Amino acid sequence: MEHRTANDVLQSHWDGQLPVNPFVIARKMGIEVKASQPFGSGRILASGECGHYSYREGRPLIVYSSLDPDVRKRFTVAHEIGHHVYGDLDAPRDTSTHFSARSHDPKEVAANKFAAALLMPAALVKHMVLEQRVTDISRLARAFGVSTAAMEFRLKAIGLL
Repeated sequence: MEHRTANDVLQSHWDGQLPVNPFVIARKMGIEVKASQPFGSGRILASGECGHYSYREGRPLIVYSSLDPDVRKRFTVAHEIGHHVYGDLDAPRDTSTHFSARSHDPKEVAANKFAAALLMPAALVKHMVLEQRVTDISRLARAFGVSTAAMEFRLKAIGLL
């Protein structure tokens, strides 16, 4: 199946459990996922880089920083899946500024929106807020395995904040 949106990816590769696991999804999509170690032979990313998507030897590859907090690792992998879906071969190496709302690069903005939609499916966020009456952003963030900043951004994007 050709994937065009985060929802397409979720429908094809998600087990329906929260939090969404972007590592499992990437592997189900045939994407190799590697952690870059800070020192030695496992170092793939330069200092300050969070992640990278590339296509090497006929295979897609996502690299993320092993030093980042778990919520950042998850968002990074979801963001890089976005680059894969959108066909951004050898996307620029991502730094923390690429993941912020201040980024203006259209490819980075699109990958950020993709990651948010993948990790925080709108229907589930709306269900938790409107039906289950969960209004604590920290509690929502924990349920979806994201940072409070990412959850706040998503709530604004889907019109709940």
